[in-house]
Amino acid sequence: MPLPDLFAAFRWWVVLLILGASATPLAFRLLGRLPDRGYAFVKMLGLLGVSYLFWIAGSLGFVANDGGGLLLALVALIVASAVVAVRHWGLLRAWLRDSTRYILAVELLFALLFFGWVWVRAQNPAIMATEKPMEFAFLNAAGRSPIFPPLDPWLSGYAISYYYFGYVMISVIARVALVAEPLAFNLGVAWLVAGSGIGAFGLVYNLVAARLPLNTEKGHELGTPSVNRRALALGVVAALALPLAGNLQILMEMLHAHGIGSPGFWGWLNVRDISGPAEATGFGPTGPRFWWWWRASRVIREYDLAGVDQAGLEPIAEFPGFSFILGDMHPHVLALPFAFLSLAVALLWWLKPMAMPEQGRGIRNHIRSLLHEIGLPLLLLTAVVLGGLSFLNTWDVLIHLFVVVGAFVLAQWRRAGGWRNSFLLQGTLLAALLVVPAVLLYLPFYLGFRSQAGAPYLLPMLMQPTRLPHFLIIFGMPLWSILILVGSLLLRRRRRPWKAGLAAAGGLIGGLLLLMFLLGWIVASSPEGAARIADLAASLDIALPALAGEASVGERMLFGLRGTLLLAPALLAARLSAPWLVLLLAALAGAVVMLWIMILRPQPTAEAATPAEGEQTRAADAALPFVLLLVLTAALLTVGPEFVYLRDNFGVRLNTIFKFYYQSWVLFGVAALFALDYLWRQAQVRSVLRFSAGLATAGYGLLLVVALLFPVYGVASRAAEYAGPPTLDGLAFIRQSAPDEYAALLWLRDNVAGTPVIAEAVGGQYSEYGRVAASTGLPTILGWAGHEYQWRGATPEPALREPAVAAIYGDRSWEEARAALNRYGVEYIYVGPREVATYGPQALTKFADALEVAFASGDVVIYRWLPE
Repeated sequence: MPLPDLFAAFRWWVVLLILGASATPLAFRLLGRLPDRGYAFVKMLGLLGVSYLFWIAGSLGFVANDGGGLLLALVALIVASAVVAVRHWGLLRAWLRDSTRYILAVELLFALLFFGWVWVRAQNPAIMATEKPMEFAFLNAAGRSPIFPPLDPWLSGYAISYYYFGYVMISVIARVALVAEPLAFNLGVAWLVAGSGIGAFGLVYNLVAARLPLNTEKGHELGTPSVNRRALALGVVAALALPLAGNLQILMEMLHAHGIGSPGFWGWLNVRDISGPAEATGFGPTGPRFWWWWRASRVIREYDLAGVDQAGLEPIAEFPGFSFILGDMHPHVLALPFAFLSLAVALLWWLKPMAMPEQGRGIRNHIRSLLHEIGLPLLLLTAVVLGGLSFLNTWDVLIHLFVVVGAFVLAQWRRAGGWRNSFLLQGTLLAALLVVPAVLLYLPFYLGFRSQAGAPYLLPMLMQPTRLPHFLIIFGMPLWSILILVGSLLLRRRRRPWKAGLAAAGGLIGGLLLLMFLLGWIVASSPEGAARIADLAASLDIALPALAGEASVGERMLFGLRGTLLLAPALLAARLSAPWLVLLLAALAGAVVMLWIMILRPQPTAEAATPAEGEQTRAADAALPFVLLLVLTAALLTVGPEFVYLRDNFGVRLNTIFKFYYQSWVLFGVAALFALDYLWRQAQVRSVLRFSAGLATAGYGLLLVVALLFPVYGVASRAAEYAGPPTLDGLAFIRQSAPDEYAALLWLRDNVAGTPVIAEAVGGQYSEYGRVAASTGLPTILGWAGHEYQWRGATPEPALREPAVAAIYGDRSWEEARAALNRYGVEYIYVGPREVATYGPQALTKFADALEVAFASGDVVIYRWLPE
């Protein structure tokens, strides 16, 4: 790796250290109830704070999107943290002194993860294929645009209509570290690996080391706990298992590639491309199945009700290890470190002691009591984090809001010693108290955001359900210890509220079925939905009378009801043919409800055989209800897409499973490691549980070793794909394959200031088209049109602009070209091999006599045009 790249990585790491150090006093005050006082999350907190202050000040026009505005934001964070440090200096100094070993452990783990993945990215740094060009375009736009929101590089004259906060964050680090975007892209991925790893470490450490709160108002007065060695060890495992390990598809790939397994087994398993007989072809980066690692995110094979394979539209079951091997910097990856921060904040709501509001005094009394007991710091911190998640990856915010509100309700349940119906009201009020400031704090983003989603926002899932074997390939590793934990907890309790558990499980299935059929009726009553229902009925040979083109609303609703009822037997039959996944997840949800009822009672140690056993149980139960909340949330996220999904341009549940499974990976993964600690802690006083603890640990450990083969082989496969010298320069592959284009891109980056519009060829998405805008941040007339439709929904702009670009480069008259150039304010015209291949050889000569040459190198020429 070139020495300048190493220096860039070192500067990047130093900036993250500075941001973390700047936020440490704030974390000590705001996250003080956590056993580690929030130190594992200081880098996320510091980056979020600086980026938010910089973005909001720039969005409101108080500062420019430049180094001066960024410096002001950093100074503001340091000043705020310094004020907190001065006010609590005695406690903070004592904690720093007593926690030196823990702090060094955190920093060492972070450095190992960061520099380790810097090396990995250097093996295949190319910013090409998949979504990387789009992400690179947004990163460049975040640094080049004079204002927020940044200008859309692929639709000149428009701002980005996407959750772009993560690209602002990476740009903030890059500018402070003085790192150019082609290197910043790969260093950003390395930060996301290290940030996610340290976030997983911190969350598991704090859950394992957590204790029920004392009766005090100030978290930083709880004293300094000693470093919990088991919490430390499990935290390190979390730092590997959650962001780096693969799912169990790696095992399937290796078995198939070594000829192990009968044809009947592989046909039954039915994973795409390995459903045929196993052949001993060998496995590895040079094997015949070169993209084996890609299949790990496409395990679920989707079929419609008629049994037709939906190839190309199968659900995306991506997980962090896949994301980091792929090297994309998409919003769901950019949000991952902050998802761990959000879960840590939710844990605060579980640990924070609050008095119960008086009963029967009305909503106003509840609101006043909540505001008084919560306190402004925790409320504001939660709103900033949740709002930031929405800005980072909007899909995540409702999930994490659910966890926060759930943690609050569970805490109230525990303090009251029994369930009260008023908890639902309090939870609803808390959600409102969080949503309002979360929206207001990020209001400029929402005012300019346009979504592709249309009404209705939920659609019924009219495919065959997910098979349990596919689900276990994805989540088998964490579910192993979770299911052993839940089973052990149920078996060791004397009184088990079976009725409540069965009611919860049955209610979940029944409610989702009812919702699915209700949505089916609504969708089938619309003109678009009626055609879809008619096609589905025809594929199943179900006679459904056609609907007249001029049908009234009542007639459409009647048609929708008739179609839904006719399709109901086929839908139910499909679910009954593969019911095991839904039954498993519903049973898991019901078990969580049962365990809450048993644990959150006035005397949680009443069933203990001895005082020592009772104290051990109480200590182990400290975070158990919260962890069960994570399990329930993941179960709901994974069972929901079996019945309904969120509407988008794909028209299937591809994206819903993608986003929901990604968060479920984190939730299940954290709960699985907590389960190991819980079982061993209980085994110390209940010898009968030693078998369960040993079985859970041995099974999880074996599966983890297998899962860690994914990054080992994956890194080798990706390096073999690149086959170039190690570097962090994401554009180095262009230098090797198209040196003239590389020289042109460097010239544009180094010599063109501001955001003038540049014309380039228009072509399909996931291709080399749009590369000039993506690599420079300069807006072009039109980039990937398909993505613009995804971001903006129904818009006429892409359809209008593609002919205009053709008029500029094609064989039409110069007057038409000039009109198009003026209409879109073009100042530079890029002519290279793509333009010639797309529009013909006249693109080489059309501008030669009329325009000034700004840059020329080999087969690339850039012309300058002065808009009239």
